[in-house]
Amino acid sequence: MRNVKRILVPIDFSPEAAKALSYASSLARQIDAELIALHVIDNLDEDDGLLQFIMPPEGWPFVSDKPARRPVDVIMRERALDLWNFIHRAIHGEAPQKLKKLVRIGIPTKEIAAVAREENIDLIVFELRNHFLFPNPANRKLLRMIEKLP
Repeated sequence: MRNVKRILVPIDFSPEAAKALSYASSLARQIDAELIALHVIDNLDEDDGLLQFIMPPEGWPFVSDKPARRPVDVIMRERALDLWNFIHRAIHGEAPQKLKKLVRIGIPTKEIAAVAREENIDLIVFELRNHFLFPNPANRKLLRMIEKLP
């Protein structure tokens, strides 16, 4: 484990991501590694467009069929703040000395692989979701992505 210098933890703000982040933070402190927390915004319309129908920003009570799009830089700043708060709650202020936070837009599997290559990641920490009745398709997708990583 001494040759592990960079640890990547993909964050989707789920309880599983909090567990993975807590474990990776503890490991990074023990071996003096850099921890990189990555959040990928995978679809801007899905999360950010629905709010416009619930609480339209201007022209109330008029609601058009096409909500106004929020600027990408605003969304990136909001998600970066969400990531900062999530990290603070998940590791309870016991962050490793070297902590880097990244927010990207794209397909999560492709962005995780790209960051792994760009940042020369030695270890990626995931926590798989447990579903009793149906296997989670995200777990299968995640395992296929892991096979493609460098």
